[in-house]
Amino acid sequence: MQPQVRVPAAASGKGLAVVTEVELVLIAGVVIVLAGVLLARRLRRRRAERRRHGDEVRARALMGELCPNGWHAQITLHHTAPPGAPRGERALVSIDWCELPTDDGDPPPSRRVWAATIADALMAMVEDRRTDEVLERIERMAAADDDPWEAI
Repeated sequence: MQPQVRVPAAASGKGLAVVTEVELVLIAGVVIVLAGVLLARRLRRRRAERRRHGDEVRARALMGELCPNGWHAQITLHHTAPPGAPRGERALVSIDWCELPTDDGDPPPSRRVWAATIADALMAMVEDRRTDEVLERIERMAAADDDPWEAI
């Protein structure tokens, strides 16, 4: 028969205390990690919201500079790419825009740009207007009889 080894009560109590402390540290670590994940997600959403707002403000400011008489735009969101959308990309946002008429009374043409997001569509609208401005500058230079630098 083997002799039984008795563990003193104080030693078993210390072992339970150590296990309890380790469990509490692990639980605190998990809570801190979860809090960090939730905070990071909230900050990411806030930055994205500011970025979207910034895209619109930037597009408005640039179009205000490029269209001195004013401009008008209508944003349309589509569930699927409509028949007029460009092929090969997910064009789900269209912006129909035009400049306001000048003093000479000629109504400017209405234009449409397509993009996958609203921010991309706003920037496409600005780039479309910049292209028009370059073409207008080239036309003025071609129409200048004597001094081509006069048109600039």
